[in-house]
Amino acid sequence: MEIVWFKRDLRIRDHAPLADAAAAGPVLALFLHEPEIILAPDFSAAHAGFIRECLDSLHAALQERGGELVEMTGSAPGLLEQIWQQQPFATLRSHQETGNRASYQRDELVAAWCRAHGVTWRQSPQNGVIRSQDARAKRDWIAELDAYSSSEPVKPPRHIIPAKLPAMPTGFVAPLQVAGHDKPGRMKGGRAEAIGLLTAFMRTKISRYPYAISSPITAEHGCSRLSPFLAYGVITMREIVLAMNRRVDSPELAVNEAERERLISALRFFADRLRWRAGYFQNMESMPQMEFDNIHPGMNGLREGEFDPVFFARWRDGETGYPMMDAAMHMLHHTGWINMRMRGMLLSFAVNELWLHWREPALFLAREFVDYEPAIHYNQMQIHAGTAGAGSMLAYNPVKQAQELDPKGIFVRRWLPALRAVPDAYIFTPWTMPPAVQTTCGVVIGTDYPAPLVDHLDAARQARSRVGDAQIAAGMRPQSVRGRDGQKVAGTSQVALF
Repeated sequence: MEIVWFKRDLRIRDHAPLADAAAAGPVLALFLHEPEIILAPDFSAAHAGFIRECLDSLHAALQERGGELVEMTGSAPGLLEQIWQQQPFATLRSHQETGNRASYQRDELVAAWCRAHGVTWRQSPQNGVIRSQDARAKRDWIAELDAYSSSEPVKPPRHIIPAKLPAMPTGFVAPLQVAGHDKPGRMKGGRAEAIGLLTAFMRTKISRYPYAISSPITAEHGCSRLSPFLAYGVITMREIVLAMNRRVDSPELAVNEAERERLISALRFFADRLRWRAGYFQNMESMPQMEFDNIHPGMNGLREGEFDPVFFARWRDGETGYPMMDAAMHMLHHTGWINMRMRGMLLSFAVNELWLHWREPALFLAREFVDYEPAIHYNQMQIHAGTAGAGSMLAYNPVKQAQELDPKGIFVRRWLPALRAVPDAYIFTPWTMPPAVQTTCGVVIGTDYPAPLVDHLDAARQARSRVGDAQIAAGMRPQSVRGRDGQKVAGTSQVALF
């Protein structure tokens, strides 16, 4: 018997541990509901709901090939010990996981358990990560990432022989109850949903993608929306790259060179974001402490001790007084997803204009984002906060963002119904409405909608000054201002996407 331990890899296709185990003999396909993960401050009911749907999909896929998914609740070493007591096994297979500290510590305990029991733990690479900083230093990581991404996905086993235990271990109980509530507008998990989104994105959306990602109006339907499925390994980077290459080779593009060039440009734009994702994973693999500590130690003490709980609560609840900011937060509360530009605006406002240390906003957003991935999340938090290194601070102007990305106030009015009657001239700066206009439209600032928490321009200037001074004191060369403008799409005639 071999055990295949599913973690953030809830699929059967492009799953080397499962394919290798099925070729070797009976397989115990195992998923653990671990208290250390589920009860951590970065886990939420939305995550639990999405995972449940993905597990149901995985179970059905295994059953189609004769297998079974065994779910257990408890700590990994203890549950492995229970299985071992019934039927000793020689091999544990899983994918490598680059996650939060809880998952790192769990893996260390599992490795120790395996050594004590003479079990070989075979961990397959995932997400293009090279494990071990020394290994990365000796190899061309980008070249290896591109080679990995372009390789053929592992085919699923045709048949799986399920391992039979004499009795179900006592750890098999109902999954832990997670505090809070699921999100009413959350995306549904599962393999069929992932493949449907990928197919639609490649067929009809990809050419418009570079121009749709910034505005929350166009991004909702113009982005791939694959991030939650990537986060839980329902689909892989290699599968996406394969679909991208097939799209380039589709017959309908062979006779339309202009359209083909436009498509290739958009695909390369999308490919760059997949590379960025992999880069964040590699950074987290090398610096797992970034979940708790400033990436650059010279920034220690910058915000610590100045946390304002009122500011945090108003930001968390979408009551900052800046309509674009609050609308984005309300959409996030409802769906668990917003586009990258709005994410940057939310977290930048928290750590810069409100001068909150990044850790608490990071935990709140981690619980909100259904597609939460620690490697991306903490890299982004620290880049925006200016604690990742020279010139890493990013500042967004919430009024300018609204004027450029939601010029008619469609997004703001959708998620902030209280402002629907506000005239266009004041929709992004309602605090500037004269009293008579407030009375006419029925929106009294301070009563029906909050006044701004801070003067965003003045607060941003102060934040840039303080971050810049700290970077200079730490021996870095800061950039005085960094905004977030639209990314330029570079055209190319090369077909190779990776």
